[in-house]
Amino acid sequence: MGEAKQKRRRHAALLDSAAGCIYCACKSAAVEVDHMPPRLMFRMTQRPKGLEFPSCTACNRQTSRLDVVAAFMTRTYPGIGETSPGVPDERDSAEWDRVMAEVFRVAPDVMKEVYIPHRHQRPLMKIYDVSDPEEKKALFRANGPVLSAHMQAFSAKVGFALHYEFKGEPVPTEGLVQVRWFTSQEIENGLVPKSLYETIGVPRFLKQGKVTSDGTFLYGGGVYQNNKEIDLYYARFRDSFEVAAFVVKDKKHLPFPEGALATFRPGDLQSEPVDRIDDSIQ
Repeated sequence: MGEAKQKRRRHAALLDSAAGCIYCACKSAAVEVDHMPPRLMFRMTQRPKGLEFPSCTACNRQTSRLDVVAAFMTRTYPGIGETSPGVPDERDSAEWDRVMAEVFRVAPDVMKEVYIPHRHQRPLMKIYDVSDPEEKKALFRANGPVLSAHMQAFSAKVGFALHYEFKGEPVPTEGLVQVRWFTSQEIENGLVPKSLYETIGVPRFLKQGKVTSDGTFLYGGGVYQNNKEIDLYYARFRDSFEVAAFVVKDKKHLPFPEGALATFRPGDLQSEPVDRIDDSIQ
């Protein structure tokens, strides 16, 4: 049987066995297959099979913009488009152009926000001790509300998906997903809690024949150390960013107040992304 036919049968079986969309607590029928992480994140879109989820049209279409922004974020560290230091890879450069064009198309406000004018780059290079000229290309603003809103929602999508992967059931109607995403700068500065890695154990990766997601995407899950009523999921996307997602079945078990971390309910991903962090909450 050809690979394309196998894929169609696999997707049909996935949808036939699904109780509904995993992103809205099965309020809508699952009629599409969503890939988390998306194919666009992988070099030349060579994504191993696995982590494919039943989704309704509304959730899948609305979150496709989040996938594009996150794919852009996975390509924002020095050296990603090089065959060797200082030697660009033409295929990666062409792929970068396609991703950038797609971000400008679906989320132009993100690009307006992250851009740092050249006159402001030199002071930032001193602050972050950037001496390599190539690293200058990776300088952009990652703490603005527009990018934060998209990355919070993408991180929630990761949480909904991994909960279904590990538990075999969607986050229930009364459940909540609380997320924190870490930039490459935060990872480098050791701001990711060590307890996160201890909770999820040995990270997993996708594998299909000789193609794996190791180096591009790792993930894991476990029970939050401080409360057995809380499930904790983790994902790492290249050297670009990491996601921690806490999932509870009842609001009373939330590990942090709403607003201290971005908090999502099933179905929220159908709405326009908004920054869900309240800086007044400590």
